[in-house]
Amino acid sequence: MLKGAIARRYAGAMFELALKQDALERTLDDVQEIARLFSKRTLAYLLREPKVPAQRKENVLREALSSRVLPISLNLALLVVQRGLVDLMPNIAAELQQMVLDYKNQATAEVTTAQPMDEQQQALVKQALEKRTGKTILLSTRVNPEILGGVVARVGDQVIDGSVQQRLQALKRQLLTGVAMSSIDVLDGGANVSAESPAQAFQA
Repeated sequence: MLKGAIARRYAGAMFELALKQDALERTLDDVQEIARLFSKRTLAYLLREPKVPAQRKENVLREALSSRVLPISLNLALLVVQRGLVDLMPNIAAELQQMVLDYKNQATAEVTTAQPMDEQQQALVKQALEKRTGKTILLSTRVNPEILGGVVARVGDQVIDGSVQQRLQALKRQLLTGVAMSSIDVLDGGANVSAESPAQAFQA
């Protein structure tokens, strides 16, 4: 079975159990914590090593997690190690996070701008993305001067590129393929690629 399918199966089981126990957020936090723990090189090596007795692995996990996570989350960690799926734990956490987001009709958005946005600009971008996706947006921001202006938003697997850099590239492609000048927006002898506000980049 493909790794993605395996991760979804484990995440789906955790999602159903968490719903029944009314502990969706706590379970997601637990699974993400386990994924972080399993990413530590020394521990990951110990948990993957077939020469290390299973009982020792179980003892290490119980000591590290018993007081920090729910019983179902500890059981997940034990089962993943028992079945040799340690490297799959980040995928399980990511799949579970997506299931929780879908259940709540939410989406995470990483928004990149050339300059830092103030709170008002962030609110406008969030509102624009929510209108476009129909979901409640959980916004994170980063700055990359190379996009020149506008905004690039990654919402799940979808990339919405409203950057000035992208528009310049598109214009160059048009020029190289011989598009008539009448189809190009020209302002004072040059292409109109002004650095509009981040929120305006989503209005097209």
